Amino acid sequence: MENTQFYVAKTFAGIEPLLADELAALGARNCKILSRSVSFEGDMDLMYKANYFCRFALRILWLQKKFTFTNNRQFYEQIFDFPAEKFMGPDNTLAVHATIADTIFKTPLYASVLAKDAVCDRFRDLNGRRPSVDKENPDVQLHLHVYKNEAQLFLDSSGESLHKRGYKVMNHPAPINEVVAATMIKLSGWKADCDFIDPMCGGGTILIEAAMQALNIPAGFYRRNYGFGYWKNFDAERWREIRKSAAIKDDVSVDFYGSDINPRFLDMAETNIRKARLEDFIRLEKRDMRQAKPARIPSLVMMNPPYGERLAVDDLNEFYSEIGDSLKNNFSGCRAFIISSDMDALKHIGLKANSKTKLFNGPLECRFMGYDLFKGDHKNYATHKKNREE
Repeated sequence: MENTQFYVAKTFAGIEPLLADELAALGARNCKILSRSVSFEGDMDLMYKANYFCRFALRILWLQKKFTFTNNRQFYEQIFDFPAEKFMGPDNTLAVHATIADTIFKTPLYASVLAKDAVCDRFRDLNGRRPSVDKENPDVQLHLHVYKNEAQLFLDSSGESLHKRGYKVMNHPAPINEVVAATMIKLSGWKADCDFIDPMCGGGTILIEAAMQALNIPAGFYRRNYGFGYWKNFDAERWREIRKSAAIKDDVSVDFYGSDINPRFLDMAETNIRKARLEDFIRLEKRDMRQAKPARIPSLVMMNPPYGERLAVDDLNEFYSEIGDSLKNNFSGCRAFIISSDMDALKHIGLKANSKTKLFNGPLECRFMGYDLFKGDHKNYATHKKNREE
């Protein structure tokens, strides 16, 4: 295929297979699962699509150059030869990020500074002026991956991390990452075939991500800025066509329910849901999780309770025990999913999990647990379920 390019999509550990499937569905070829990333091939349209549609990606990097080096001078010259002027001008701002392993560089900072100097010196030779460095909000970001004496130079097509969907107006003090929330919903097997409930909804992230999946709203629908939008070769017409290609649904046959005992968190959720224009689909109310009940059975229940990391709970084990009691007594006939980084507290849920997945919510290693909810003991339930299936 003409104009085939090589890309790497970054994600969290454990999510790589979902991201690979998602990219393949968009038309990516030669998808290969790496550590916290997926490499793939495709054209420029695919790069735009990956940024707009991928729910499980954190950023999309476009490979520009691979080279080997034995000393600082060779490294500098290789970066100097990169035609950065194809993508930016001297009036643009620049940032260079580096990751290193088993190489001559003592720190990633030294590698990134040397690469930045090479790019800026090239502009000074060509134009008599050099771009400024902006580490916080650059127009153009370069990423360097250096292993031993081999280096790969990437353009960051995403800019800000893709988990920043664009619907967050207010941030909960202990938020669930949007990519992780989307992953939880996918792993649950929910296909918008029953109501969706979050009885500890916080800022509303899980509810919003569920509604977006049900309505087929692209992950980047609410977002306005991407790294590629600042490049000289940005094709605004193709970008418009790709956004218009999204087959967003007008309605779904299920409802979304969120509740929280904290009115401040409910205000956050309401603000974010309104920004996402999903207030017609998601219903919120102030309610203690222990009094929450489904409007219809079956429903799917999903929650991100406090881990004791950023939200203090007097007795976390007792609190998780109450969560388990509430699920068993109030949600019989439903399925429930809980994520937490406190492995001991999860044991106090007191329910037999039928699925367990390791996920990372930011830096925190968590377990994502799934439960079939029923009254009585598990042995009788399993027998009844087997007879029903036969």
